[in-house]
Amino acid sequence: MEKLNLCLLILVLSIFSVKCAAESTSRLHPRTKTFVELQCRRTRYPKLCITSLANHVNSTSQDPQEIAQVALKVSLVRAVYTKYYLMKVCKELNQTKVKDNQGVYDCFEQISNGVSQLTNSVKELQHLSLDGERAFVWHQSNVQTWLSTVLTDAFNCLDGMNSGYSMGGVVRATIKAKVLNVAQVTSNALALFNGFADRHKASHHDGYGKNKP
Repeated sequence: MEKLNLCLLILVLSIFSVKCAAESTSRLHPRTKTFVELQCRRTRYPKLCITSLANHVNSTSQDPQEIAQVALKVSLVRAVYTKYYLMKVCKELNQTKVKDNQGVYDCFEQISNGVSQLTNSVKELQHLSLDGERAFVWHQSNVQTWLSTVLTDAFNCLDGMNSGYSMGGVVRATIKAKVLNVAQVTSNALALFNGFADRHKASHHDGYGKNKP
């Protein structure tokens, strides 16, 4: 399992690299910058949305599906980073034999589950274009369910971290900040995906409401 997790991390980082707060929209074509800003207006955290997408969207993109795909990959990579930070903390707690940090272990499991759900979502969005219009609603529902689960797990983790622990305050604050960031970028990804799905269905209105093939 550990080897599988390491392979996942290497794969994700090899296909998509997330930059830090120094991200900027300067590389984007003016029309694309405007397009990204308009898409991000539908999100709960528009400034974070713009900065997290700016260095990864095609510089001339006008494609809502690409925006949604990039947003999902941002969420996945940040969830992976958070998972491995939590894994490190859990190992350190095991060495100290502290018994009142169950919330940290629960958080690790929740974020690990989130990594799986986000991985599924990235793959599912790719299938939207491959499987035809009749399958669209099926794939859409899957992505929405998985992203909602990621958000629920992240906020459950944050609630659990508010309990008393013997770990240092800096570690706890770092965990909360990382998990909150995962929740925020995932919330944005869900909003962007919903926007793409609505626009897609409006332009391909025939065939919806039928059962999945």
